[in-house]
Amino acid sequence: MDNAWKTLRFLETEPTSRKFLASCYENMGLEHFDRLAFQQSTRFLYLWKQARHFYGTAETAELSVQPLLLFYGCTHLLKGMLLTRDAAYPQNSRVLQHGVTTRKLKRSAYSLTEDEIRPQKEGFFAHLARLFGLSPLQDRYVVQDLLVSLPGMSQSYALLTDTPALWLRLDWEKYAQANGASGEHATFKGPWISIVFPDKPDGPLAYSTETLAHYVRRLASPSSIMEPFQWKDAVPKQLLLPQPLFSALEQHPLFRIQGDDLFFWNGPSQSLPLPEWASHYLLLYLLSMLCRYETEWWGELTLSHGFAERFLVERFLEQHIETFPTVIMKQIEQNNPYAWPS
Repeated sequence: MDNAWKTLRFLETEPTSRKFLASCYENMGLEHFDRLAFQQSTRFLYLWKQARHFYGTAETAELSVQPLLLFYGCTHLLKGMLLTRDAAYPQNSRVLQHGVTTRKLKRSAYSLTEDEIRPQKEGFFAHLARLFGLSPLQDRYVVQDLLVSLPGMSQSYALLTDTPALWLRLDWEKYAQANGASGEHATFKGPWISIVFPDKPDGPLAYSTETLAHYVRRLASPSSIMEPFQWKDAVPKQLLLPQPLFSALEQHPLFRIQGDDLFFWNGPSQSLPLPEWASHYLLLYLLSMLCRYETEWWGELTLSHGFAERFLVERFLEQHIETFPTVIMKQIEQNNPYAWPS
C-alpha cells in the first residue's frame, strides 16, 4: 500500500493534478481539455490528500470507528478515479448520493454475511458503474458473495465456513524463453511467464485444457488480451505469455494480481466477481451504516470475541487498507497508461 500512496501523492499539487487530468481528458478526445483540467484540478488534488488522511487515521483507530473512516477514504479515492473519466462531475446533486441502500436490520438473529446491499438507479455508485463498465447491476448483493469475490478474503471465508475457496492462487515462473510456444510470438525475445493451473474436481479448473482455454478466451474483454497467449496441452494445464503482457491479466475478469500473487476465479461461470472497487465500496457502505446506526449490535461485535463475524470484519478492513489504494491506481492506469510519472 505504501508504494501506491507514494505514487498517488504525485497528484496532491495543483500543477501535477492539472497536468494529469489534462492528459486523461486529451486521451478521451475532449475539447478544451486544458480548461477542463484547470477547473477540476483543485477538487482533484484535495480528494487524494483527504483520502490519504482518512486512511492514515483509520490505521490507528479502534475497530468501532474504522469502517466510518475507511468508507469516506474509499469514497474519496473513487471520486478521484471518477474525475479521470468525467470532466463534468458533479453534474447534479443526485450523483452525490451514495447510490446504494440496505434493508432495515432485525435485531434478533441478525447475520452480517446474509445481509444485502441494493444498488439504486441513480447516485454515486450507479454513476461509477456506467463509467467503468459495470453493467448490468444486480438488484441486490449478498455480503457473503461480496466477501468471496475478493482474492484476499476468499481463503479466510472458506476456512471459517468450511467451503471451497473460489479464488485460487496460481503458481507462475519467469523463463528466458518459452519452450513450446508457437506462432509469431514464439520469436518474442525476452522473458516469458509460465502459469500452472491445478486440476480441481469442480469449477472451471475441472475442464480439460482445451475447454479451459476456450472459457478463458471467451471471457476476455477486450478479446485481444488473450491472443498472444500460448496453451500447452499437458497435465497440469499450463499457460505461456510474454512477460510484458502479464499485467494485462488485470483486465480479465477471471484473474487478479496482488503483489507477486496471481489468483484465478474458480467460481461459477454464471456468477463472475464484481470489480474489486465495487465490492469494497458496497461492503464498506454496509459496515459504516452498522457503525453509525446499529451501535448496540456493532458494539457487541467489536467488543466481544464470541462473534466469528468479527474475524471476517477485521480481516476485510486489514485487506482494504493494504490493497485498495493499489486497486484504484491500477484502475486509473488501465485507462491512462502514459499519464503517470515514469
